[in-house]
Amino acid sequence: MYTLLSLFILIALLFLVLNHCRKRKIICRISCMTLTEKCCLLNQLAEPFGFCYDHRQDIFSSRTDAWQKDFGYGKLYDLASLSMNMVLDTEPVYFNYENKTWLIQFWKGQYGITSGAEAGIYHADRVVPPMLRGQTIFQAADDHEMLPMRIRLLSSCSGQLFCISHIHWWLTGFVIGYCISPSELTAEYTITFPDMEMCSAFLNSLTELGYGWDEIRLEGTNLRFVFTVPSVCESPGWRRNFILWKNRLFCRIYRKVTCPFSTTADRLLYLYYYLPFAFRRTICPRRFKKHKRYR
Repeated sequence: MYTLLSLFILIALLFLVLNHCRKRKIICRISCMTLTEKCCLLNQLAEPFGFCYDHRQDIFSSRTDAWQKDFGYGKLYDLASLSMNMVLDTEPVYFNYENKTWLIQFWKGQYGITSGAEAGIYHADRVVPPMLRGQTIFQAADDHEMLPMRIRLLSSCSGQLFCISHIHWWLTGFVIGYCISPSELTAEYTITFPDMEMCSAFLNSLTELGYGWDEIRLEGTNLRFVFTVPSVCESPGWRRNFILWKNRLFCRIYRKVTCPFSTTADRLLYLYYYLPFAFRRTICPRRFKKHKRYR
């Protein structure tokens, strides 16, 4: 019995020593890399997940050629968000333009251990009656339908988290290692529409959802609005609070494990070398499953 116990303790000590040596080697490897090398490697690793790294703001954003484009979007996806540890405020804005029903949807909130915001442009191939919109998967806007968009995300505690702009079909910004309740986030969205007809159609739908002129600013076809509280919140409060509690716990674990470093690039590369499975879970805030498109 004592022999087995001694052997177990010896193996445990050997494991701790080897693990410590491995961690020191990884830390040294990352510390010796230049910023350019880190960004290039991180972008190579993030590309298969549909994201890219912006070192200037220390955030991740979606690529215009992200594979998520093939799956479109619909209400069914939002219903599954809590099961994927995502606690989000979302505002879908449906409107008809050029004989199609369009969906421009906005999100802000907590994606696992990541705080962020999104804006996506989608449409059907026909006019969809309001009663069928919730069960329709809208296809993502094509390249020629992408619009200039801007997202500015602010926290009531930390101030501005990021400000990003791009011609896109799905503009996003994600700050890894932060856990902030959606109610503490304010997102300012700006969209430049191709003509006044599309801008007016979107504006009418936005005002029908309850947004007032104190939240909207219009300059020609350039429309900006502030998203604080969604017009409808469908998920139970206790579930959201429980998921947020879990996410805060995972955030602490993430920061503890990667504590030798302070920037997102260093922390993620450390995870990549030390815990690859944790890196994969962290790098992809949204996970999609294939759904049949209804047109």
